[in-house]
Amino acid sequence: MLGLAQARFLYAFLNRGEAHPAPSQHHTFGPLTLRLKLPGTNAGIPEPLCSIGEPGRASLIFIRLLKGSRAKVGVEFWGNELSEGDVFQLPAADAEIEVTCYVPAFFPSADDPVWGATPAGRKNQLVREYRILVDGIERLHGSTPYVEPEGSPLYIGANPLGGSFVSNLFTGKVLAVKRAR
Repeated sequence: MLGLAQARFLYAFLNRGEAHPAPSQHHTFGPLTLRLKLPGTNAGIPEPLCSIGEPGRASLIFIRLLKGSRAKVGVEFWGNELSEGDVFQLPAADAEIEVTCYVPAFFPSADDPVWGATPAGRKNQLVREYRILVDGIERLHGSTPYVEPEGSPLYIGANPLGGSFVSNLFTGKVLAVKRAR
């Protein structure tokens, strides 16, 4: 009985990322902003900030904490490409930072009426590109190799999906999560 309880605790601990409904399910869309408390370590491994999708078709946004209070952010598009930004300085290894993520899964399809009067060029940009900002400074930007399907689950601070590069858990603390709309 004790062994079963320990196994359940370990499973819950390792899989503590929280699933959130996809933006299109509740007409919530826009960039995802995370307020983070960094762990103060510098293992250099890519730690998940958020994972969107399902095994085999997912976008995994990560941070890599480096020696000397430095970091890089990146995105892995499962089976397609991996992009990492340049190294940047952090205020401290255990600092609080704000990361804002733009990926197509956070926006409705370009033909969704929820866009209203948004110019076509802006809609197309948001559904075809990714951007990651740290404390308001763009650290990574590029074109996406595919668009996440509507209804893709979103996991904060965890990667329960697998993939080839990003670890399973952010070792810092997610202090706040907000969406633009």
